[in-house]
Parts: sequence; structure tokens; C-alpha cells
Amino acid sequence: MATRRWLRRPGRRALVLAATAAAALSPVAACASAPAAPPPASPVPRAAAPRLYADPANSLFAAAAHLAGQDPAEAAELRAIARTPAGLWAAGQPGEMQMITQVTRAAARAHSVPVIVAYNLPDRDACGKFSAGRAMTAPGYERWIGQLAAAIGGGDDIVIVEPDGLADILRHCLSAAQGRQRYLLLQDAMRVLGALPHARVYLDAGNPGLFKNPAVLTGPLRRAGIGYGRGFSANVANFQWTGTVISWSQQLEGDLASTARAVIDTSRNGRGPYTGRDYPRWCNPPGRALGPAPRLDPGPAGIDGYLWIKDPGASDGPCHGGPPAGRDWPTYAAALAGASQQ
Repeated sequence: MATRRWLRRPGRRALVLAATAAAALSPVAACASAPAAPPPASPVPRAAAPRLYADPANSLFAAAAHLAGQDPAEAAELRAIARTPAGLWAAGQPGEMQMITQVTRAAARAHSVPVIVAYNLPDRDACGKFSAGRAMTAPGYERWIGQLAAAIGGGDDIVIVEPDGLADILRHCLSAAQGRQRYLLLQDAMRVLGALPHARVYLDAGNPGLFKNPAVLTGPLRRAGIGYGRGFSANVANFQWTGTVISWSQQLEGDLASTARAVIDTSRNGRGPYTGRDYPRWCNPPGRALGPAPRLDPGPAGIDGYLWIKDPGASDGPCHGGPPAGRDWPTYAAALAGASQQ
């Protein structure tokens, strides 16, 4: 998997869940000789879903400002994407723990929820290759996870644990020894992050394009520690239709026979998966579009949220003219936005 945009300059963060309540006014009967019947009870208002946190330092704002005089329409599209909440990827960059703490505090002050993606396993992106990181050891990763947990602290962050981390094992892109080690590291990450008091932690499960029958994931997810968290993420940085991923996720939830719930990446699935002849099909495919706007509690049973886990403004890698993985690519982002309006 191509690395998505690395953590940018901090905002601040933690979270307070806000609920809005309004009591409906019942009509009062005018003068009458008989007592008026009591009005029907007003339904208990549902607590409003918390807002997701949008990074005010999203670098697409700068790209939009640069384009404002040349192409106002494209500049507006980039600003719209920049204002939309998207995942912040922690991948072993210098200073990232301080950034995560600041984002967590900023979100708390804004009564909103940030999405943090942990992406720093040894031998990460073993199948995709474009996002292979610096050399990381198992002990180093365990320390890093501890630092990440400390940076989040008491925040209400949504945490996505290691996109493609499990898929790399199941697709046989790691040796047997590497696979055994990865299971242990994923389980440790889920245990440590899942113990945070308010964070909602999801272990990545891949997507319907990789695993047509989600039942094959039940044993591996349990072995990797899904029970320590709230559930799993699906379709991260991929393009499968939202409806397809909902059905797939609901089937996987049933197969797990647990309380696991799902979050779905809808950042770029507005036109579904690419079926052309260019490979890899997941890397900056042409003709795609932004998907459903991110929101929590979107409605379907078992689905905690539609999220833009992958930042649409970041390249998947050096394919279809894109820059290296994780780098800004405003041209592609604007094309996604334009296609979503057609």
C-alpha cells in the first residue's frame, strides 16, 4: 500500500462528545369546556454524532492559494477537500508524537474527533512496495507503539492500526518467520492502544477486492488482537463501492461472532474500483471520484463511520504520473473532486 500523507504540522486535539437536545413544543389547546387530552410524549432526542477533526494546516490550502489566480474552480475544489476531515498518518517521522499530542488537544478544544493511522510496522507494505519505510525492528516498533499511546493519552481519537498489516501476511508477501513476528506485533499494538481510556481502535482488515469471502479473515483478525479494540477498518486507500464494503463488513462482523464494528474508507470510491488494464489498479487509478463525505454513525447496522482514512490529496506512489507515495498531488485531488460532481 502506498503510504498516505504523513502527519502534517499540528493542529491540536482530544475530544469531548457533544450532544444536542431539543424538546419539541406540543400544541396547547385553546379554551375548551373539557380538559384537553395530554399531548403525545416527545421522542427522546438522539445525541448528535461527534464531529470529525479537519486539519487546519492541510497543505492543499497552500496549493489552492497558489492556484487561485490561475484556476479559481480548481482552487475551490482543493479548498473543499482540505476542509474535509481526513486521516493523519503516523509513520515514524521525526516529531510526530508531539504533533499527535497537539492534534489530540486541538480536537478536544473543537469538540471533534481526529483519525490517527498507525503505519510503521517492520517490513511494512511488503506487497505494494511503494511505502516501505525505514528499517524498523520489533523492539523498536513496540517502543513506538508505547509512544503513540502516550501521545494520544486520554483523547477520544479514532485509531486505525496498520493498513495492509494483516493482508501482507495472508497474501504471502512475508516469510513464515516475518508473519509470526507480525502477528505478535499487531497483537501488542492492539493491546496497548486498546487499553487507552477513550480511543476507538480498529485493526485493518483489507477490502472485498483482496478477500472476496471475508470469512477467511476471522482467524487472522482474532490472532492479531482484534478483541482488544472496537473492530476493524475496511477499504483503506482502496476504491470498492461503499455498498459493497458495507455488506462485506456486516458479513465479517457476523463471522467474527463478536461485538466488532467497522469503519469504512470512502475517500475515493465515488466511482468504484478501477477495472482498466493499467497495473497496479490501486495506485492513482484514473477516472476515480471522491466518495461519501466522512461522518460518524452513518446509519447501516454495524458501521461506526464513513471516514476519509486515506487523504485524497496524497499520492499512492510513482504511477500514472504521480509523485512518491504520501506526497501531495493536487492535480489528482482536483480530478477526484471534479469527477464527483459529474
